[in-house]
Amino acid sequence: MHPDFNAMTSARFREDPWPVLAHMREHHPVAHLAPGLVESWHIFRQGDVMAVLNDTETFSSNRALQSASVADANLGFLFNNLISASGDKHRRLRMIGNRAFLPRFVEALRPALEAVVEDRMAMALGGQPFDMVEEFAAPITVAMIAGILGLPRSDMPMIRRWTAVLGDNSGASTWLDAPDPAMAERGRATGLEMTGYFRDFLARPLPEGSILAALQAVEVDGQRLDPDEVLSMAMLLLLAGNETTTNLITNFVRMLDAHPDAAARLRQNPERADNAVEELLRMRSSIRNIDRFATRDVAMHGVTIPAGGLVVVWLSAANRDPEVFDAPDDFRPERHPNPHLAFGHGLYLPWHGAGADGNPAGGRADFAPDGGGGASGTGRTDRECQFRQRDAPDGAVPEAA
Repeated sequence: MHPDFNAMTSARFREDPWPVLAHMREHHPVAHLAPGLVESWHIFRQGDVMAVLNDTETFSSNRALQSASVADANLGFLFNNLISASGDKHRRLRMIGNRAFLPRFVEALRPALEAVVEDRMAMALGGQPFDMVEEFAAPITVAMIAGILGLPRSDMPMIRRWTAVLGDNSGASTWLDAPDPAMAERGRATGLEMTGYFRDFLARPLPEGSILAALQAVEVDGQRLDPDEVLSMAMLLLLAGNETTTNLITNFVRMLDAHPDAAARLRQNPERADNAVEELLRMRSSIRNIDRFATRDVAMHGVTIPAGGLVVVWLSAANRDPEVFDAPDDFRPERHPNPHLAFGHGLYLPWHGAGADGNPAGGRADFAPDGGGGASGTGRTDRECQFRQRDAPDGAVPEAA
């Protein structure tokens, strides 16, 4: 076991997880971790990760398999939704969600989002230092989340605070060897505050055209979502799309800033932008790992995972598996094919795994040809754009259902 394999307490891991994950992938493909409040088994190689995610009978996402104390520590009461359900319930929730979340709904958001991007690009290319997270990436994310859910943009600072607190709590029972009452209380209070906010919001007439209005109204085979399911779906969309999207944008800028030759090639060949987004997702996925629960004893690489065991599959390690990717630590925007697992794999591949135009990255990037300065038309290159940035972690959501 690598001494720095702890996503919560190791400063080295938080700063640069890749050497640690590479060591685990090569020497401990299935690692039994027991320093935390709950034992866990960690999977790192892409083939093994895909096998776990494909076998929904053996590896379930049903959080009811957690003990009550662990579920409470991980705020399991927030997750009465499709990524935390299994079997018939998952199929029902997904059918209803798919009916509401149609491509034309996403496409209708494009003009408003493009206007925000144009505005933020003009600011970024204005020649003054700015905070990449707070003044560029976050406003774009806020516009997206507000548009999808129909929430007031003025509420977004509060919502970002909730996301940060719940992100800190996520996976605490895996990594901490003793309870942290203060952390648990912050998480519990934040979860209750967010739940109260959405209950109040959903009790009022919803904005026409919002996804929440669609989720309330859509009916499949005579079934609708009940109020608690709509509530949990709303919180899922909020948590899944907030910090993850902000970090995706920030990490993309960081990656291009670190690889000016690749940035120059993209300006000359803007049609390759989608491939570049795929490569960014491979190298800096916003979701670092996801959890499953073993429904029976199962052996992998000589390690037995017992029934009920918490199984953590590392998407970020799988995405740099040298058995799958040539030069996996190199940023190659032209890489194709690119079978990354940034959004997971199999039955539980989430809605945001495909954009409105079928783009599997769920994100798009636009570059002006010949270094032409993008939306602002100022002619500045990205090397002339001065920005301040906070540390954008390689995994905004350390653990996700």
